[in-house]
Amino acid sequence: MFSYTEHAIDLAPLAMRYYLAPWDRPFFPGNTAAISAITIRLPEQASDAFGAFRRWCKDEDVCLVSCRLPQDRLSECGFLEAQGFRFIELNYRPVCNDLSGYTPDPDIVIAPAAADEKGRISAIASTIFSTGRLHLDPQVGTAIGDRRYAAWVDNAFRNPQQTVLALRLNRQLAGFVVVEKPESHRRFWSLIGLAPGLEGQGLGRRIWRTLLASHASDGVTEVATSISSQNPRVFNLYVGLGFRFPAPEITLHWCPGGPLRQSGL
Repeated sequence: MFSYTEHAIDLAPLAMRYYLAPWDRPFFPGNTAAISAITIRLPEQASDAFGAFRRWCKDEDVCLVSCRLPQDRLSECGFLEAQGFRFIELNYRPVCNDLSGYTPDPDIVIAPAAADEKGRISAIASTIFSTGRLHLDPQVGTAIGDRRYAAWVDNAFRNPQQTVLALRLNRQLAGFVVVEKPESHRRFWSLIGLAPGLEGQGLGRRIWRTLLASHASDGVTEVATSISSQNPRVFNLYVGLGFRFPAPEITLHWCPGGPLRQSGL
């Protein structure tokens, strides 16, 4: 369920690549899809060319399409909005390229999560996030967003490309992070959070610094993550930790059959 097949349209007015996301199917009323790349060549004719993608969505029972575009791709953004897509957020990928200055907190232990912790960590993930793109989209709603975050953790325990780390304070589970390893010297935090009730106490900064120190001890020289523009509190945390913020991407959604809330989910 972690693999997908990319499809392409390459016509004079329009070029785009897209795929179904099978990992989303269990908690949506249909399939979900993502546009991974799009280029508008002839704006006056692009809408007709986009019809092939509309037909594909209908044939595949697609209920939600997402797309992320570099923030300067305004022509493509405007085109997709004209096709029914809605702006959802700006998504940032902050990066830390210097891990030499971080020291671990002696009260915090970071280690791979045990298999029997999966249920508890999934339950945490289903309750603590409110600024993800699904939560922000009034066409989708929080119920689907909560279930998807729980499934994200469940899948990460089985995905060979991801590792779930437990973040413990005084031996008690205080949070978790799903880590990807694109290269031996790089790490990507695809999902990270504190257990309910622990926010706003300065604990996040202590844990994040200890996590960065742990990566540094493993020879890692670059750490990146993903943040929504709707989460300013976390922005401040990462700025304070020395992360740099490249230009954001624009997140767009389209529900071909109308709002998913009408499905009763």
